[in-house]
Amino acid sequence: MRLTASGRRGYTLVELLVAVSILGIMGSMVAQLMMSQQRFFQRMSEQTSARRDLRAALGTLPTEMRGVSSAGGDISSFGASSLAFRSTIGTSFVCERSSNTTIDVPPVNTARTTTSNWVTTPAVGDTVYALRHDSSGVAGDYWSAHRITGVSASAGLCLTSPYTDIALDAGKARFRFTVTPNLPDSVATGSALRFTRSARYELAAQSSGKWYLQRQELQNGAWSTPVVLSGPYMEPRAGGSSGFALAYFDSTGAAVSVGGSSRRIARIDVALRTVGQAGSDPRAGGVVDSVKLGVALRNRR
Repeated sequence: MRLTASGRRGYTLVELLVAVSILGIMGSMVAQLMMSQQRFFQRMSEQTSARRDLRAALGTLPTEMRGVSSAGGDISSFGASSLAFRSTIGTSFVCERSSNTTIDVPPVNTARTTTSNWVTTPAVGDTVYALRHDSSGVAGDYWSAHRITGVSASAGLCLTSPYTDIALDAGKARFRFTVTPNLPDSVATGSALRFTRSARYELAAQSSGKWYLQRQELQNGAWSTPVVLSGPYMEPRAGGSSGFALAYFDSTGAAVSVGGSSRRIARIDVALRTVGQAGSDPRAGGVVDSVKLGVALRNRR
């Protein structure tokens, strides 16, 4: 039996339009789902990066700040989003004194005990604090500040010191620091030493236009090239809402205003606010994480 042309069946125009519409709706739903998943993973990536940045900042700044002596004048300048202070880079003690301007210290790698320890070797321009015993009792002890004007190393120093082993520590380099002003007689053999170097933390804009937390050191009278610690952060703003916001308080909890006496500072509150790719407006999802902590200064008396 032959089929005529009028017996063939196909899709009508209405059916085709309905099918295309359904496919379009399904395609739109799939595209929206994929975009939503992409935004979710991007958000998670930003949060992970932000928390890593916060950990990097929290791993350095509070540790350095806790060793600051505000009463001793360690804080050289402080602002709402910047802070400069003498950071402790090492400790040791006097093993010999050959003059009123020199201090000899044991080697950093003594065989029996660790007597000299520093993050980086003290250099010209750094400050060493020597513990003075000017009277009997703890009330007569205080730290005397001296600027380092010369540094040398020799294996022939502190040879007869009871703090080193003559045989096991033979040939090890000892350091001699020349300082100003002259050392008082109360800084004697066995006096504790604290080595410091000025450091500065602040927010700075990079070539990308974003703001990062950076650190500098004062080396031989000049600030070093800034080292970026982490970021990006919210740009500096008034009212304490910037990415790196600092607030200062005395021992009674009263606020110490910027421009006031740094010797009154007993606690520093630090707030860090990271910024995502969406910008610095929290309503746009820019701030993906933040942290706030208070750091009590140990040496505030």
